[in-house]
Amino acid sequence: MMRARSIAVHDSGLASGMFNHALDRQRLEQCAARQYYDVLRFYRSTPTVSLGLHQALAREVRIDYCAARNIEIARRCSSGGALYLDSDQLAYSLILRRPKAWRDADLARCLARFAAAVARGLRLLGVDAAVKRPNDIEAHGRRLASVFAALRGQALLLHGTVFIAADVRTMLEALRLPTEKLSPDGLAAARDRVATLDECLQHRVEACELQAALVKAFGDELHLRFRPGHLSIEQGTLDLAGLDAEHAASRSIVWGNDAAQVESLTRTPGGTLHARAAFAPAGDAFERVELAADAHFEPPGLLAELQDVLRGLPTALLGGCVRHFMRSRAAQTIDWSTDDLVLLLQQLVEKQGLRVRRQFSTAQVNALMPYAAGTRLTTPAILERAAAMLVPYCAKPTWCKWRHRDGCTECGKCEVGDAYRLARERGMEVITITTHERLVATLAKLKAANVQAFVGMCCSHFFVKRHRAFAQAGMPAVLMDIGGANCYELKQEAQAYAGAFRAQSQLDGALLGKVMEMVPARSRPAARESGR
Repeated sequence: MMRARSIAVHDSGLASGMFNHALDRQRLEQCAARQYYDVLRFYRSTPTVSLGLHQALAREVRIDYCAARNIEIARRCSSGGALYLDSDQLAYSLILRRPKAWRDADLARCLARFAAAVARGLRLLGVDAAVKRPNDIEAHGRRLASVFAALRGQALLLHGTVFIAADVRTMLEALRLPTEKLSPDGLAAARDRVATLDECLQHRVEACELQAALVKAFGDELHLRFRPGHLSIEQGTLDLAGLDAEHAASRSIVWGNDAAQVESLTRTPGGTLHARAAFAPAGDAFERVELAADAHFEPPGLLAELQDVLRGLPTALLGGCVRHFMRSRAAQTIDWSTDDLVLLLQQLVEKQGLRVRRQFSTAQVNALMPYAAGTRLTTPAILERAAAMLVPYCAKPTWCKWRHRDGCTECGKCEVGDAYRLARERGMEVITITTHERLVATLAKLKAANVQAFVGMCCSHFFVKRHRAFAQAGMPAVLMDIGGANCYELKQEAQAYAGAFRAQSQLDGALLGKVMEMVPARSRPAARESGR
């Protein structure tokens, strides 16, 4: 392949994260308008949370923590999840008009090629690096680098970071969902999920050495030619209007608490999709819908346009409307589909139905986390099939001798006893989940026994983060969010997974009662001892 063009390479040094995000955005738009030449820029950022283009600020970031510690919050022009950036990471941004060989490449192929190039560069340094789809590069199963992509016509931005070192504590404190382990043992476990070049190579890596390896790999893997460049004053500055626009972009999707809106989420292999909506007075049409996601997709205005399309839409037209919209916009998604989006929005309609027909409160429907497991079952249909109930041990009182055991005496002193009673009355098997390993084993056992669906309780953090356990089981479920003490918020996730969480969570007894009214009674007796 001919390498006619040469791309300038320069290092712009350390700057604020807001500045670096704004510069990438400005250059991408200028490149799309043919007002700017191709460039590869290396740089570092002062402490900054980097939000994905479509993420909801208040749901992803501990805003007060960041404000107290002068951590900037900026929004990338690429999709994906939130990152914490600081001077211990080397960042790279490749902005170019697409080569001929890439003209027909979609978002997934562009991201995969760039991830492969970064992995190749790290291997040149001696790191056993491999790509983890869709956008991470790992060393021995630990995340070492990430890449992102944004498309604007024939202009392309490929950017990301490599961990040279890592401030894991600040990283985990700044990002909200899900909170990681922050106890001494938990921090060590969290560090085991992040690799750094210093650790991998057992010596300090000079920035120039890393840059040289990446430039060579980008050239070989992407079939590009690079030349040394320099950063002029004009190229390295932004006017105040540009920075003001960047501040506004960071707060373009906030999602503070709104008790009037119905919310739903669905976890996909490509990320988590969120939706919330207000309904017209009659309840059969959307008044407005808001969407957020940490998944990867193009074009960038997809969700905002869909929100406009859904405004005032009769809910009966939902599925056909969304599918037509996604086809008409030639939407590109990575590891999630239009069906996932339809399911997300149908959950809103189902929850509105529970509010109208069964008098659930908004808070109660928002605490429901239905999981269809690849089926098209509605929440009522899942409950019709539910034959088992899973109860978290952390909802049992700390003084209860059954807290770390499977069973309950139904003494009437906590909501767990009510849960056991309601399940027993319906002939359901009830199991107390005492560890994460027990959850995995229990789900496998229920699946092998041909259980069609189950009811359970867990916090939304656990559902999002440990979604793989539910996905591997492949059983539909209706899960209820729990309140009270939460291992994620108390920074005791490691203890909770091991069955050693000492605080008490709280089941919503009223919500549980309403949910169980929708589970039919069965004549067969419960399959397990109840502890009576």
